[in-house]
Amino acid sequence: MALSAEERRLQEHLLEFLTPARRDRLREVLAMRTRRLAVVLEDVHSSHNSAAVIRSCDAFGVQDVHVIETFNEYETRASVALGSEQWVTIHRYLDSDDPRRVCLTRLRDCGFRIVAATPHAGSRTPQSLDLSQPCAVVFGAEKEGVSEVILAEADELLTIPMHGFVESLNISVAAAICLQELSRRVRTECNGWGLSDEEKEELFLEWTRRSVPNVEAIAQRFRMGGG
Repeated sequence: MALSAEERRLQEHLLEFLTPARRDRLREVLAMRTRRLAVVLEDVHSSHNSAAVIRSCDAFGVQDVHVIETFNEYETRASVALGSEQWVTIHRYLDSDDPRRVCLTRLRDCGFRIVAATPHAGSRTPQSLDLSQPCAVVFGAEKEGVSEVILAEADELLTIPMHGFVESLNISVAAAICLQELSRRVRTECNGWGLSDEEKEELFLEWTRRSVPNVEAIAQRFRMGGG
């Protein structure tokens, strides 16, 4: 959705509070963001793990994280996320009695294939997963993994090849490994992987607001004509 004239004027005003280097950095990061790849966290127990996955999403340019909270409430640990949560769009489904169903339906309506991360044999790997359509990768709870509901609904299963005695990795480690390779492939193999101009404009305003100290007071004075 395009910015209104008022939002554009406010953005120009707020930019005066950012250094040129900061403005350039925001634009540089936006240029590498993608919505062709998304992450879904299903009932993750540990705030440490949730925060680490969010940090990986930011690091690898994945803008959207969908959170399913059927049994476990979502929270992150600031010391692990290191502020990355403010640069990633978090989608929650708190008003639904069936957050799994609502989340999957929303993703499918947006053209996503559902990909469940699992140690099951016969799964695709980050190197072989079909990326011809946008993919939403689901990571499940630490012990239980992805739920049977998600596994049954998934269009594809995704696994990380391993050659030792362990059968699985910590969710935050697995997510980082998958996202590094999948985001690299999206940028090299997929046309139109970046954000639209409108999406960049909208996020640029949001990120600008989050970069300016006391932004609400500044914005209020601006709207009242005080600058």
